[in-house]
Amino acid sequence: MNIKNIAIVGGTHGNEYTGVYLIRKLRINQFQEKWNGLNIDLLIGNPKAYEKCVRFIDHDLNRSFGKKDLTDFELPGYEANRAKVISQKIDPKDSPKTDFIIDLHTTCANMGVSIILVNDNIYNFKMASYIKSKIPNCHIYYIPTESYAEHHFLNTLSPYGFALEVGPIPNGIVRHDIFNQTSNTIDVALEFINMTNSGENPEVDNAIEVFIHRKTVEFPKDKEGNINAIIHENLQDKDYQPLKKGDPIFSTLEGEIVTFEEDEILHPVFINAAAYYYKNIAFSLTEKVSVDTKKGLTKA
Repeated sequence: MNIKNIAIVGGTHGNEYTGVYLIRKLRINQFQEKWNGLNIDLLIGNPKAYEKCVRFIDHDLNRSFGKKDLTDFELPGYEANRAKVISQKIDPKDSPKTDFIIDLHTTCANMGVSIILVNDNIYNFKMASYIKSKIPNCHIYYIPTESYAEHHFLNTLSPYGFALEVGPIPNGIVRHDIFNQTSNTIDVALEFINMTNSGENPEVDNAIEVFIHRKTVEFPKDKEGNINAIIHENLQDKDYQPLKKGDPIFSTLEGEIVTFEEDEILHPVFINAAAYYYKNIAFSLTEKVSVDTKKGLTKA
C-alpha cells in the first residue's frame, strides 16, 4: 500500500498540552519539508478546551466519532459539532480521504509510550512492531469493538494509524522527556511509512506482545456514592505489569485492603488516571497475547 495523506492531531483533550505544543513546533519548523512526498495536515483537535485547560467543554471529543453521532446534526454541545468539523476536514468516516492518522495524547498514568490501535489490520501491527523496536519503553494496546463504524475515537476516521498515549505527566503542563518521546515516535512512524512507500519491507519481529483491552475496574464507593478507596501502593505505577489473584488493588478509607479476585492473570493500564475519576474508573484490564505480524490478531 502507499500512504500519502497523513493527519497529526494534538489537543483532542484540551488539558493534554504536549500534542498542542508539538503541533505548534512542527508548524514553525516546516515539518512538511522534512518529509517530502507526504502530505501532512497538522491540527489542534479541541482549541476551546485547550484555552480553558480542561479535558472537554461539553463532551469528550475522543468519544464523539461514532458514525451515528457524526450524522446526527441535532446532537448538542461544542464537541459534537467539533467532531463533525474534524471529520469533514481530514476524513469523513464513510468516504476516507486521509490515509493515516496519529492522534496525540498524554496521561498521568505510568504508561510509557503506548501505541493504541483500534483497527487490527496487518499494516498497523507491523508499524507498531517497528516503533517498539526503536522506542524501548513502548507498549502496544489494542481496543477491539464489535462495530468499527461506531467506534468513537478520532483515530477511527481512518483504518490506518494509531492514538499515541505517553506518560506519566500531569495535565496542563509540558515536560521535555514526554515531549521528546512523542516527537520521536512520530518520526519513527513516518520513517516506517516512507520505507513502505518506497517498496522496502522494514524488519519487524514475527511475533509481538500486544495488550488487548478486556474491561474497566471501578473504585469502591460508600453508601452516598462517593469514591471510598485509593489505589493500593503495590499497584500504583504498575501499568502493564501482571496482576494475579490475591494481589492488593485498593485501600479503603476505613483501612480495608481490597484484593484482585480474578482467576486469570491480567495486566492493568491507565492506573489511577486523573482523566477517568469522573467516570469512577480506577484502571483498565488487558490480556497479554503474542500476535503474528504476518497474520494479524491471532495468537502466535
